[in-house]
Amino acid sequence: MFVTLLPHYGKVLSSDQVVTFQFILHAILYLGWYVLFAVQSRLSLNKNIHLHMTLGYMSIFLFCGLIFSGAIMLIDVMRNYDSTWTAEFLRSRTSFVWAISHTLISFASFYLLGVVLRKKLHAHKRFMVLASLSMVSASVTRIAFLPMMPIDGTLLTLLSTYVFLLVPIIIDRVVFGRIHPVLKWGVPLYAVTQILFIGLIPSTEIGQLMAFPF
Repeated sequence: MFVTLLPHYGKVLSSDQVVTFQFILHAILYLGWYVLFAVQSRLSLNKNIHLHMTLGYMSIFLFCGLIFSGAIMLIDVMRNYDSTWTAEFLRSRTSFVWAISHTLISFASFYLLGVVLRKKLHAHKRFMVLASLSMVSASVTRIAFLPMMPIDGTLLTLLSTYVFLLVPIIIDRVVFGRIHPVLKWGVPLYAVTQILFIGLIPSTEIGQLMAFPF
């Protein structure tokens, strides 16, 4: 997460560029989610269920903040269309728009399922893991299409995301001897929809029109 934001850090010290308050707020909320996730995991491991549940209810406010902030960022990107863009750059920006959309939908879906199934331990913790990992691709996309990248931006985003998603699957297989249904169905569903959102839809005319309607 830190590396993918590196291109933006220089803007803070630059007199020619502006880092908006909403971008800084979004970054704080984004980092806050992973800090909370780490704390919640530790509390659960230490059997401090009461505090874990209290922070769990408080996470609803962080969740709402992330969705709202993400939606504002998405709208800003959609408003930045420029008719002088090359076809290749237009496709990369369209992919970025659809990647953010997929992240918001996936994060919200996994989180809400985790909340609904909070009394079913194994399902709950896996949905929360998926909710956290679902935001990785949006972060990687910030650097995936930079000129110095040696491989295609879409391919880089997909590969890095799937490496992270494979980890809980491997843990399930090694520790429990089988893959939990949440991961067995959740990961493939996420992968298929992600490929559609950032790989296929951006290459279509209707996908580009929907990405930049303003």
